[in-house]
Amino acid sequence: MKKTLLSSKKLSNLGSELTDIMNILEMNNIAMDAVGLTYKTDTETFNFMAKEYMLVAYEQNKNIYNRLEEIALLLLNNDDSKELEALGNESTK
Repeated sequence: MKKTLLSSKKLSNLGSELTDIMNILEMNNIAMDAVGLTYKTDTETFNFMAKEYMLVAYEQNKNIYNRLEEIALLLLNNDDSKELEALGNESTK
């Protein structure tokens, strides 16, 4: 078994960040449910809410995807010091 080069503090921070992302996704699900409820009662409000939600959610999902990709690369390369160094340099750009 290979030894991880990520510190326990870094792993803990990544875990906290993943928990935050899970909370954001849950809030998105709640918002989608609320928008869906308006569909049955008020078409005009639904159209407005759906448009607003999609604009915000699209940008948010792009940001979440990018951060998840960074976290995955860190975890997948946790035993490769050169890769971790390169990833560390990229994340500070």
